[in-house]
Amino acid sequence: MNPTRCLYFRELRPFLFTTVLLFALGSIAGSLLAGHSTFAGLKINESLGGFAQMFINLPKPILALMIFANNAVKTLLVIVLGIAFAIVPLVFVLVNGVAIGVVLHLATQSKGLAYSILAIVPHGVFELPGVLCGAAIGLMLGNKAIRRLFRKSEFKVGPELSRALKIFATTIVPLLLIGAITEAYLTAALLGK
Repeated sequence: MNPTRCLYFRELRPFLFTTVLLFALGSIAGSLLAGHSTFAGLKINESLGGFAQMFINLPKPILALMIFANNAVKTLLVIVLGIAFAIVPLVFVLVNGVAIGVVLHLATQSKGLAYSILAIVPHGVFELPGVLCGAAIGLMLGNKAIRRLFRKSEFKVGPELSRALKIFATTIVPLLLIGAITEAYLTAALLGK
């Protein structure tokens, strides 16, 4: 890894930690919410199943492209909109954490733990670090914008956004691409789809 990238990730470390922590808390909350009796009446399981049905019959290259485009666009937006005081990255991480918690809980209840692990882990080891890294960059940009507001830093949007987009292009995009290909091909094969 080049020295500039090492320095960037050293600066990003506390925001990565915060992002992972928020995601974990959101996942726990989602799992608890999904296990609550009032949640059962919301028929979320059927809604998620209906959403997934739209993608089942797509050719694998198209599916991989759609997964990649979806994740890349959302992650890029989270980075760029993080400048607005980190609100979007915070909401994004918590909402996605809750969604993963709900999905894992429901899948474990209906299909078992092994199925849930196979459905998430193969592509998740690439996709999740990419998405969380993007959210952490958005948090860092938002933090710098807040500090600038109170005149505690010399935050300049252009150079900071340029640094962020370089990390997006060289680190996050490859992770999301590998994750999308893995999800379309390997995860689908492991789940017999």
